Amino acid sequence: MAVTAQERESIAAQAPSRNTCGRAIAMTLANPIKPHRRKLLRLNLWVTGRIPALMARLYKLSFIHFARLTIVSEFPYNGPPQVPERVAHEYLFFISNYNGYWTQYNDAFYRVVPDLMDLVWGNVYGHVTAPAGARNRQIHKLEFTASHYYSAYPEASATMVQSALELKKRFGRFQAEMRDADPSRFQEGFRRFVAEVQRDL
Repeated sequence: MAVTAQERESIAAQAPSRNTCGRAIAMTLANPIKPHRRKLLRLNLWVTGRIPALMARLYKLSFIHFARLTIVSEFPYNGPPQVPERVAHEYLFFISNYNGYWTQYNDAFYRVVPDLMDLVWGNVYGHVTAPAGARNRQIHKLEFTASHYYSAYPEASATMVQSALELKKRFGRFQAEMRDADPSRFQEGFRRFVAEVQRDL
């Protein structure tokens, strides 16, 4: 059964914490694709994923834990008591996990990859480019509240996890290098190690 934007807002207002787990926040959007735009959208998704410069800009958004775009053409039918449902439109389905503030997350995409936003979201209903206030109000109307949300590291941001992994790798190399070191060499190596990993501490 379809849920109206007003009903979604009411649900979100009643249970705001279901989209959060520690520092991590979940976002789920489903936009109906404009008629005859599905093939163009698929092409744009395929092309943008293969442009290194564009992907490099996306990777700079280090507060993003995970993001996925996919096209939904039908809902699977699992038998009774579920009722088979036929969708009037295909949907662009977007799920993401991030840390930080909701408005900053939305605005960052339009500052860092505005061309990607137009290439992809320009093919769906409900896409608003500017002004930022109107755009965020529209995103809020389309956003679904998570029924369940799990984070493996709820108290860590994506940047903190990346730094911890890099520190672990560097510490492994330091251990191997210092395995048979005398105290003087170890002291010198440890000082150098701490200086080199300051950014990840």
